[in-house]
Amino acid sequence: MLSALVLLPHCAGSKPARPAFGPPAPTVAAGLDSAVVARSDALAESLFVSWERQEAAQLQRQTGQQQQEISDALWQALGNAADSSMTATADTVQAIGKFNQGAQQLLALQQLQQTGGDPVQLRARSQAHLDSARIYFEAAIRLNPFDANTRLWLARVYQLLAERFLADTRLPEAALMLRRLIRMDRGQHGLHGRLGEVYLRMNQWAPAKEQFSQAEFVLRETAEFQVPEAAALNDSTIAAALDSAALFLYVYYQAESDIRLQRADSALANLERALPLARNGEDGATVRRTIDWINWDDGNIRNAEYRDRLIELADAQQYAEAAAGFARLKDGLKNPRAAREIDWRLALLEYSHLGREAQALERLSAVVRYYLNDSLQTATAAVDTMSETYFNSFGTMCHNQGVQALKDKKLRRALAYFTQSTEVPWPQQAKSYLEIARLSVNNPAKAVDAAGKALATPGQLDGREQQDALRVMVGGLKRLGRFDEAKEYYRRYRQQVQEKESQSE
Repeated sequence: MLSALVLLPHCAGSKPARPAFGPPAPTVAAGLDSAVVARSDALAESLFVSWERQEAAQLQRQTGQQQQEISDALWQALGNAADSSMTATADTVQAIGKFNQGAQQLLALQQLQQTGGDPVQLRARSQAHLDSARIYFEAAIRLNPFDANTRLWLARVYQLLAERFLADTRLPEAALMLRRLIRMDRGQHGLHGRLGEVYLRMNQWAPAKEQFSQAEFVLRETAEFQVPEAAALNDSTIAAALDSAALFLYVYYQAESDIRLQRADSALANLERALPLARNGEDGATVRRTIDWINWDDGNIRNAEYRDRLIELADAQQYAEAAAGFARLKDGLKNPRAAREIDWRLALLEYSHLGREAQALERLSAVVRYYLNDSLQTATAAVDTMSETYFNSFGTMCHNQGVQALKDKKLRRALAYFTQSTEVPWPQQAKSYLEIARLSVNNPAKAVDAAGKALATPGQLDGREQQDALRVMVGGLKRLGRFDEAKEYYRRYRQQVQEKESQSE
């Protein structure tokens, strides 16, 4: 029974998904700015404010702290509500941001930590109280810039607001809160990393690169402070204290920003730095695939991105548009290896979806001949892992053309296509050899030769195909007078038939 083989596209080479960004959550430690001790009366006025202003600041701080405590209680109640509904916290927070309804009295809201409540109303109240707390603390800071406790509370509010803005995808507001946090404490690498991520999501590539670079710098510079006090302070202990997971992400995302900026050399340099920092084998593989992706057209990132978009078009069944794009892309490629891949992708579309089988076969034949004639192995010596895919596609196309020719009763054409299919190393050559053997029954020597080659790789044939090959072999050997060999193959044939019958009982 004749049947066409399935021609599968191969999408290797597209840019791999980048690792999820998850730097350590930034923490705001007490004492962000230590009080400066006056060394002379001349500095006193610049270092301290009047007692009257300090008292006013204290009043503002107490009111703001009360609002913050209310908001914390509300957020805790929100978490309880999310847990009770078996809904993921992140999803709950994002859903809450869509609504701005309702209000409850302050005392009622303070009791929600124990009683629970509507998450939508909780979110609206929580946001309002956080904004109010921010205003109070900022006013207190303006009155007394040297109050460390107020700065701590304000930093907490900024951090909570940033987290909520991120959850609501309010990226500009989140970036503003993170920038304010960084102004208050430049010693936390996680703040720079999170701000870099926000800029990346906002498609602001240059600021993103700057923040990831600064995150790496701060991480390295502050590693010494993470060495346990009981341990010796030396290069080894400092290196051990370095957060290697965060370091990998910061370096990798510098490369990601470079890619967006079309800076191939800088991106490759950062990826080479990221490779030995990889947290696991998956990260390492992602880095290597990204390097290969950049090098696909000798560092022409724009062409690599265009290829990926065209692949997406083809996956979306926009075949004609994708084919036209591949034809345009090929004209602008610098790397011959990349051009061969595009010829292959275009041939797949032409053969399987655009009704241009002859054009597809000619196109892919040129690619296959390049590898078959590569006596010096210059192609395979390069980073080119696609040759087997090209052989498989071309072999499948030729075999299918042979099957169609048989249906059309064009035996000479069928024999030519099956023969062509066997001249490339592809995983189902045995099927084409079997068809050649069937067509060659009037030439027993040819039939025996083709059937023998088909049976040499029995794993490529199903049970019925193996039996057909054995029958052709037995008949050809008998006509050639090679009776002992014919008997051996006949016994194999009978054994297969009996095994199949016993399995069907």
